Amino acid sequence: MNRYILKFFLSITPIFGLSITLLSGCFQKALPTKITFQAVYKNTAINCVSTFSDVHELKSSEPQQWQYQQLQFFIHGVEVNTRKNGWQPWLMTTNVNQADNVALLGEICDRKNGKGYWQLELIPLDESVVVTDIRFTLGVPFTLNHLNPLTQPSPLNEASMFWGWQGGHKFMRAELVSQNDDWLFHLGSTGCKALSPVRAPKNECLYPNRVSVSLPFTLENSTIEFDLALLVRDVGLARKNSCQSAADEESCKMLFKNLGLGANSSNESLLFKTKNNE
Repeated sequence: MNRYILKFFLSITPIFGLSITLLSGCFQKALPTKITFQAVYKNTAINCVSTFSDVHELKSSEPQQWQYQQLQFFIHGVEVNTRKNGWQPWLMTTNVNQADNVALLGEICDRKNGKGYWQLELIPLDESVVVTDIRFTLGVPFTLNHLNPLTQPSPLNEASMFWGWQGGHKFMRAELVSQNDDWLFHLGSTGCKALSPVRAPKNECLYPNRVSVSLPFTLENSTIEFDLALLVRDVGLARKNSCQSAADEESCKMLFKNLGLGANSSNESLLFKTKNNE
């Protein structure tokens, strides 16, 4: 009798093993979908060690070689346009560079071992979904913009990207240097009314300064370029032309125009484009 029982268990063991293998496969966590962002200057990829010339320098002046020391921006509200169901949210994963469906992309060049963060990670879509477009907003949503950064998860606690409770986060921080000069642009909400600089406003700021981005996109075309040359077009790189989002400064007016902000624009940026990886 014992011999028959042993033979029975030996015969069904492979079946149990196969069942366990199949079940474990079903419960394996799908890898996140990754979208790479790339900084470019006049269609040439750039990074912390790249140099480039100001396209608006006078021909009679000595050309300056520029490079960025910090180039970072927040994005949120990612959505995709699908062939069957139209626009739908595309949720981010959570990591040190992404929280509450807000991501901080870019890099600070003087940080040791800093490789930056240029790859957005999102929850995988169903394999049957056909994506035709993508859209997102440059900035931090109002509901998160004016909270205490000391109690917020990373990256919303990044000190270099925060003005204060009243003003909130810097949505974009671009800081460039040359041999003899420097230039910076800090984009964020302005005209924020609060009881004091260390209090959060109860209502949206007068100039929210969030920028909508909408692009053709497929899952195969997974690189989105940000063109720094288009941002600084007609500005002239020099310290005197720096901007911290003051609505009445000429340099800021030009930068806002280049971003797609302002009364005479759609608040939709043309600085981003999809790169065909094929």
